[in-house]
Amino acid sequence: MQTISLRGVAVEEQPGGLTAVFTLSDTPESGWVALFRERSAYSSFDFTAATFRRNLLRVELPFREELPSLIDSVEGLIAAANTDHDFHRRLRDTGFC
Repeated sequence: MQTISLRGVAVEEQPGGLTAVFTLSDTPESGWVALFRERSAYSSFDFTAATFRRNLLRVELPFREELPSLIDSVEGLIAAANTDHDFHRRLRDTGFC
């Protein structure tokens, strides 16, 4: 799997609130998604209802003014998941896992 990066962000308004839609550079593997979710537990945003579908990540956005902070948080989580995924792959490749 190649490194995942953030390609774009859009905000969808619905009667129930706002959703930030993040376009990723590739469709992440399930292991990568699990690492992303593990790291997101430490975020100030609620990622429990976040959904991945193909290369799209959808996250509820409490207030439009929080979008820059949410983007920063998602970028950090992507970087952490990439690092963790690469680390686990290297462990497997060397036979330590």
